[in-house]
Amino acid sequence: MRNTMSLGDTTSKKSALGQEVFAFLVYVYAVAVPLRSNFKTEFLLVLLSGFVWNVYRQGNGLGSIFKSQVFRAIGFYYVLCILSLVYSFQTKATLNFIVLQGTLPLLPILFYRQLTRRQINTALLFFSLGCFCLSVYASVDITRQYFEKYPQHWEQLQLIDWTFFSYFLPQNIRFHAPYYSLYIGACLLIHGYFLYTTKFTRNKASFLLHLFFCVFYFGFQALLASRTALVATVLVMALVGVYLAFRAGKYVVLVGVILFTIASSVLVFQKVTYLRIKFSESAGVTQRKMMWTSAVDVIQEHPLLGVSPGQSEEALVESYQYNGFQEGVNARYDAHNQFLMYGVSLGILGVLAFAVLVFFLLKEAYQKKDFILFSFVAVFTICCLTESLMQRRDGTLLFSFLIALLVFAPKTDRNQS
Repeated sequence: MRNTMSLGDTTSKKSALGQEVFAFLVYVYAVAVPLRSNFKTEFLLVLLSGFVWNVYRQGNGLGSIFKSQVFRAIGFYYVLCILSLVYSFQTKATLNFIVLQGTLPLLPILFYRQLTRRQINTALLFFSLGCFCLSVYASVDITRQYFEKYPQHWEQLQLIDWTFFSYFLPQNIRFHAPYYSLYIGACLLIHGYFLYTTKFTRNKASFLLHLFFCVFYFGFQALLASRTALVATVLVMALVGVYLAFRAGKYVVLVGVILFTIASSVLVFQKVTYLRIKFSESAGVTQRKMMWTSAVDVIQEHPLLGVSPGQSEEALVESYQYNGFQEGVNARYDAHNQFLMYGVSLGILGVLAFAVLVFFLLKEAYQKKDFILFSFVAVFTICCLTESLMQRRDGTLLFSFLIALLVFAPKTDRNQS
């Protein structure tokens, strides 16, 4: 009997150790997600190895993942992507798109019921740490470049041209500004929620740390001057704050949230020159109208299944040519709207698949009162109206990672220990 108990204890300890190691791998991957490195694939393979080892040692009840409406929606979307190979004349490009979307079903499977709530929160903070390190590096490097170009501004700081920072900072690290701004906005949502749930009297250090990151990320997102991501983040945070204050009966806080949102928005508009220029000149609006009109033309010609992901770029370029949008032809723009882009590549079925996925995510977030998940999905969806976020690795990976972490990673109550 004693030997049996000893063997059971040893197995339990090994299982716990395996879970801790896997959690550590998730933390490393979380830091790597925003970084501009080519090691994300290698990190993912390591994570996959850890998952396989855990399954080998203790098994994994993956069968129940198919009960999730969110996962079934992901599966339906991914099957559509695979089926597009049947009618695609650009097989290689379509395969590349399918591989690009691969993290959407893969990460939920790898993360499924692997982490406690505390480990999930830690992973979110490590993701924020990656974004913070990247932002500090980018800020220092662009500052160095600026003062090398304008050394006289060291003695006249009021002459600093902040437009230079807004324009060149994301380019300098090869991070498209709307995507970078979305990453920063996600961090702002994370720390905003932690700030709300941390009581100042009980944990002053944690409260002040989250407050610092909220101020930092809000200022940094304003500097990036990506309009949709900034407006969506501020708007969603304000609405969630108003809802929480109203539900708690804290009407003074409710009024404070509204006034702070208005005051901070006005301040940002006045102080961030590049943002003010983009709003006042409606930068990019005319181009997007041409992109959207051309995308609708393609959808009308191929309404049900689209032209396939591999042929979507060529189909749009031909439509731009027909509509006389030479800038779009030269730059080979995508539709700059993810819903229209799915309409072009996967037809009405693709649009419905993505819309259903978003609906189930919002539904689950509302039912579980997961405000980080709800806020992120809402912001991401709004940004999909002006950017084709799922056409690039940065957009797909951010969406896949946070969805997998917040929806699929939590252990069941009986396995939280």
